[in-house]
Amino acid sequence: MFSICPRCDNGKLDRTGKCTQCGYTLRNKCNECGHYNIPSARFCGGCGKAMTLRLTIQQAINQHLSFLQKIRIRKFAAGAAFGGMLALFAFGSMGMRADEDLLPPVSLIEEQCSQASAEFCQPFSLSFEADLKELRRTIDPHRKAGLADLTRVVDLLIRHLRPVAINAGAQRLPAESAGSYSKALHNFSTSKSMTRGSTAVILFHFLSDLLDFQYRDFSQEGRYSDIPRFHFLTVPANALSSLGVKIARDEEVFGINDNLTVGQLFEYARDVMVVAETSFEVKNEDRNLSMK
Repeated sequence: MFSICPRCDNGKLDRTGKCTQCGYTLRNKCNECGHYNIPSARFCGGCGKAMTLRLTIQQAINQHLSFLQKIRIRKFAAGAAFGGMLALFAFGSMGMRADEDLLPPVSLIEEQCSQASAEFCQPFSLSFEADLKELRRTIDPHRKAGLADLTRVVDLLIRHLRPVAINAGAQRLPAESAGSYSKALHNFSTSKSMTRGSTAVILFHFLSDLLDFQYRDFSQEGRYSDIPRFHFLTVPANALSSLGVKIARDEEVFGINDNLTVGQLFEYARDVMVVAETSFEVKNEDRNLSMK
């Protein structure tokens, strides 16, 4: 994290991330609990509240709709779409057709759909997504994940994100290979199967290098029933939750010893890439402020 204010380039930042000279605040204060979060945080590390309007809306929907209700909504939407197709077919069979001049070109529709479904927008993340799709073709996503699978996924993240960090002038860089992070698994058994707990540790250490944060940047209060306060997994679990890497089993139980599939590792890697995009956007904004 910054020790000198990126805006005035003169004053020092206190523990809350506020400049003692110009008053600029680097960290985001949660309106709900007052916890100070790092700029990359998508969810509050203190109370779990979403830090952006879009995520707040998604969080509210998830809280008020049960799993069955979501399934029913999806079924209703699918039924409505199918009914609409039948109606169009019926009208077409009666000789009624839509005016072709009123319909947008197919190429335009495809372009808009691709833009709407695209989760990434930066070149480095789009390149990562292409490589991840290629990796999916060579590995069965449904089988149990091992250390070699996680190493392969993290190496893919390193290959795409380390150059970005270097170009951004980061003082702290991710390791050159994922093997360096596997050393952090000394608290786990010698089993090569990857669990939520072991995966969380490796992803936390990778992200701490990429985003340059420390243990003290996140709460040590246990928010999951299976991770007590000051447990060695407390901070990694809270950090990943705050950043938006959805690795926990649910909101209340982390599932430390749950075995993971390769497909789950792929999804966590995509979450990490979303965090990276957000983080480097924030860093670019801070760098632009310091240049003014």
